[in-house]
Amino acid sequence: MTTGALLFAFDSEIKYSKLAVECARRIKEYLGIPVTLVTNKRVDSKLFQNQIITNKPKSTNKRYFADRSKSITWLNFDRNSALDHTPYDRTLLVDIDYMINSDDLLPILQSSQPFLCHRRVQRVESPDAKIDTFGTKNTQQWWATVVIFDRSKFSQDVFTAWKMIQTNYKHYANLFGFDQSQFRNDYALSLALLLCNGNILPTQCEIPWPLLNVNPHVNVLLEDNTWWIEYKVVDRLKKFCIRNKDLHIMGKSYLEKMYAL
Repeated sequence: MTTGALLFAFDSEIKYSKLAVECARRIKEYLGIPVTLVTNKRVDSKLFQNQIITNKPKSTNKRYFADRSKSITWLNFDRNSALDHTPYDRTLLVDIDYMINSDDLLPILQSSQPFLCHRRVQRVESPDAKIDTFGTKNTQQWWATVVIFDRSKFSQDVFTAWKMIQTNYKHYANLFGFDQSQFRNDYALSLALLLCNGNILPTQCEIPWPLLNVNPHVNVLLEDNTWWIEYKVVDRLKKFCIRNKDLHIMGKSYLEKMYAL
C-alpha cells in the first residue's frame, strides 16, 4: 500500500506555490512520505514526487486577512477532487499553511480508519480546545485543514457528497442557516461527513487531538526550527515558543517573511 501527501497550490495575491515547497520539505523531513502537488503551473522543485497540472479554479471568493489588513482572492474550490488526483492508496491532504513540525501524524497515517480529520480546534494563545459550530442549527464543524483518507467506499462517498454540497452550496446554506456568500470547505466537509454517516456524528473520523491554530492577529517567527508566538493583550506583548508541534499558520504574510518569498 502506498502512502503520500497531496497539496493544492494556486497562486493569487499570495504565492501559494512557493509556500507549498516549504510545506513539502517539512512533510518529507518529519513524516518521510512522498508529496504530490496539484497546481496550474509547474513549480521548480525536486521535493515533489509528482506535479499534476490542472486548470486554476475560478473563484469570486474574497477573504479578509488581518495580517494584510485587506481582502484578497481565496482559491479554495478544488480540494474535494483530492481523491481523483491522488496517486496514493492512503493520502494526507493538508493546507499549505499547515506546517509539519513533528511525526505526530504517522500513527494515524498507518491506521486502518478510512477517513480522519480534526473536530476540535485550539488557538495557540488559549489553554483550551473547543468544537466550533456553524449555522442556525449549531452544526458541529470539522476542519478540512488536515484530512487523511483511503480509497474505501466511505471515503469515496464523502468526496462525492463534498462535491455535491459545493455544487448546491446555496441550498445547504439555506437549509442549515449559514452565510452562503463565501464557500467554506470546512462547512461542506462537515455536512458530507454527517450525510455519509447516516446523520450521526462521525466520531470515528476524529483525529484524537486538537488542530493547533495560529490566527492572523498572532505574529509568528521561526528561529532554529522553533516557532516563536507573539501577540498583544491590551498593551502588553506576550511571547512564547512552541517546539515539536504542527501548526496551522493562518497569517500567510508571516510565512512569506520567514521564507523570504
